[in-house]
Amino acid sequence: MNKQLSALPDSKTTRILLPYNRQYVIFAVYEVLDKNGAEYEKTDASTILAEMPVYGNLSRFSISVNEQEAGTILTVTMIHPCEGLSDAGIRRATTAIADSVSQHLENELEINKIRP
Repeated sequence: MNKQLSALPDSKTTRILLPYNRQYVIFAVYEVLDKNGAEYEKTDASTILAEMPVYGNLSRFSISVNEQEAGTILTVTMIHPCEGLSDAGIRRATTAIADSVSQHLENELEINKIRP
C-alpha cells in the first residue's frame, strides 16, 4: 500500500495520504471509532469529533477526511489531550488513530481482496 504519513509541526496533528476514495476512508474511520468505544459526532461532511482512549489516555480528537487528486487525506488532530499527556504522547496517539484507519483499509480492501 502506498501511503505517506507526516506529523505536522504543531505536534498535535498527524496527516496521512491514503490511496483510497473518500467514502472508504470515512467508513474505516467509523469502524475504528466504534471498535474503540469512542463517543463521536459528525460536525460536517468531512469532520468527526471523537472522544476515545488511546493507550489508556482519554482525549478528544478531530478527524477529517478530504479527497485529493492523488488519494484521500486523513487528518487527525488532538483538540483536548488527557491531562499531563506529553507532546510525544500526543504524537503517538494521533499517529495510532491514523495507523488504525490505514490498517483497517488495508485489511478490508487489499488483504481480503475486496474491490473498491
